[in-house]
Amino acid sequence: MTTFWFGIAVLSALALFTIWLPFWRRQKALAAASDAQVRKQTNLSLFNERLKELETDLAEGRINEQEFEDFKKELQLNLLQNTEQEDHVLDAKKPSILWPAIMSVALLAVAGYTYHDLGRYSDWQNAQVGGNDPHAGMNPDQLMQMRLAQMEQAVQADPSNSQAWFSLGHAYISASQYTKAIEAFDTVMSLVGEHAELLGPKATAMYYLNGQKMNPEIQGIVEKALADDNKDPSTRLLLGMDAFFNANYETAIEHWEIILTSPREDVDRQAILGAISQARMHLEQSGAAMGGETAAPEQAATTGKTLTVTVELADAVKAQANQSDSLFLFARPVSGPAMPVAVARLNVADLPTQVVLDDSTAMSPDMVISAHSQVNLVATINHDGSPAPTPGDLLGELNAVDLGTQVTLVIDTIVE
Repeated sequence: MTTFWFGIAVLSALALFTIWLPFWRRQKALAAASDAQVRKQTNLSLFNERLKELETDLAEGRINEQEFEDFKKELQLNLLQNTEQEDHVLDAKKPSILWPAIMSVALLAVAGYTYHDLGRYSDWQNAQVGGNDPHAGMNPDQLMQMRLAQMEQAVQADPSNSQAWFSLGHAYISASQYTKAIEAFDTVMSLVGEHAELLGPKATAMYYLNGQKMNPEIQGIVEKALADDNKDPSTRLLLGMDAFFNANYETAIEHWEIILTSPREDVDRQAILGAISQARMHLEQSGAAMGGETAAPEQAATTGKTLTVTVELADAVKAQANQSDSLFLFARPVSGPAMPVAVARLNVADLPTQVVLDDSTAMSPDMVISAHSQVNLVATINHDGSPAPTPGDLLGELNAVDLGTQVTLVIDTIVE
């Protein structure tokens, strides 16, 4: 139906254009002499404004020198073409608007009456319309794949566009396509060299590809990034997350506090403060001494949506759980990247217990629970203290849990 109406609009526009074209030509001829200087001045002003924007983009690193020169040449060519137009005044009388107006009204009246009387206007009027959103009905996975396809087309069209490759790498991480993300960041570095803002995201992709575990290769990239920029947010965020997952809360806090001192404007300081508060709460619960006051859970929570989870241990698996074992509770998106949007660490000795998951329990400022309406919950009791489940660990899951509710998660499965 959209195509049909588009066709009608195009045909009507062509007909009206044919009627009004002679009138516009005569009007244009009469006004050309007086408007010529205004047009030239306007074109020159637009050229100067756009040139300043390009110089700003070049200075801020959004485009490289070659892209700047190409855009500048294009602007100069457009300015030359616009200013070389001849200004001729046609010796003609002022045209009358009456005749084209009458023809236009007659055309629209006849076309509308014909379709209403002989066409299927009533069928369309009674049809069920699904909406004007071209993406209506697409789930998050489909939207992500569409976005990735568009970004991939962009880098294929211009393989030397480092900014496009950089954005594609981050999109791959969000889509859990870590191998492709690593390749994208390698491509950027082949174009602009190794920098902390590229090494950090690459190390993060390698970390998730390796099952959220550090190895010598990842550690080497991290050291390169910190040597280039000791406060790089993506690198410090990765180190803080790894330390948090391994219950090294003091180390996690140190890394995240360094992020707060970064001059970068793209740092979500509110989310970082929430993560620090969460680590301090865990540190206090573990009995470690902390300087200064520890923020209460109510103060650490943001105003975003929350989820209250009661964690219990099934009787059938209690014999396999030690009181000293660690318990990790993760909230992950129902679709899209597998990176947790909230995480809490507890002790088996505390079960059953109630936990409130909110934005203060996020591990990344870009992945928060309030951005979702549903999440999947996973609780694991790990005998070795690591967040990744291994054979013999205990597991409990709940899928598609609505935020703003209270649920009970029972740990009842032994990992094979």
